[in-house]
Amino acid sequence: MEPGTAAQKMKIPAHKVITAEKNPSKKKRILIVEDEYSASKFLTLRLTNLGFAVSAAFDGMAGLKEASETIPDLVILDLMLPKLPGEEVCKTLRESFDEQLAKIPIIMLTGKDSVVDKVLGKVIGADAYLTKPYEFSDLFEAIKKILPDS
Repeated sequence: MEPGTAAQKMKIPAHKVITAEKNPSKKKRILIVEDEYSASKFLTLRLTNLGFAVSAAFDGMAGLKEASETIPDLVILDLMLPKLPGEEVCKTLRESFDEQLAKIPIIMLTGKDSVVDKVLGKVIGADAYLTKPYEFSDLFEAIKKILPDS
């Protein structure tokens, strides 16, 4: 196995970034920022099987760094994250002086399900807001709306 393959990166500690992709230049790139490892792994596997290049970060700071360095086509963002809350990650991306970074579509996928949370998500710049527990088909529909050519 060559260094840096997805299988090797899946074994690294949870505070690191994992990548599950083979040829990122031809696939739509999705960044998952989710602190629950099993949820992140599930999404990574499902989206990779659908043909996306997927990377994951397990805290807000790592997610922001990964987004800044790779400029993914979409970010799936939890709100309750260690080190930097998802609301701050979203706000920081939207307020970036880098236009590419500021325009990355964001789907918030969170356990916060109050009307206030949903409104706040839209106000700070989320393109879609889904609450946990969720149906993968609903998430995939939101992805298809945001990335119609994927």
